[in-house]
Amino acid sequence: MRQTTIHNNALVLSELPVKRAEVEEALKELESNPVYMDFMMSPVVFYKKKEDAEKRILKLAGEPKALTAFLLVMIKNHNETLIPDILHEYLRIEDEQAGILSADLFYVNDSEIEADKKKARASLEKLFPDAEFSFRVRQDKNLIGGYLVRCKNYEIDRSYKGQLRQLENKINGR
Repeated sequence: MRQTTIHNNALVLSELPVKRAEVEEALKELESNPVYMDFMMSPVVFYKKKEDAEKRILKLAGEPKALTAFLLVMIKNHNETLIPDILHEYLRIEDEQAGILSADLFYVNDSEIEADKKKARASLEKLFPDAEFSFRVRQDKNLIGGYLVRCKNYEIDRSYKGQLRQLENKINGR
């Protein structure tokens, strides 16, 4: 249900006269200020205070009225915790409409990011031959080695952890 809410709100945002750069800037501001995020996500802070704070910040930042109104409605409806995810989903939808698929790439070693990205791109091109890819890269030491990539409803697991899990399942007859 949470994913549906995020996706539906992102679709609403995409119908508003909002530019991609505005959403990227708002997302950057949200993610770069953890104190502000804690304040906005706190269940003990009354929504009116959150709304007032958001209005002041957006006024100072000169955010467009459509985006400001959207964010204020999200706060009023107690969906402020979903705002970062909605903005990410909006960007994903915009990319998809432009023929660019968003993929999450999980890696272990910083030194292997580019090699893992290249291998992941080659694997994804087999599934989606005519698409371009935009990678969100995240480190995950639990993978032990290799990489894991998710795009749309597909997951390509080339991690050592995934290989060990497959081996365990074979041994246990699963």
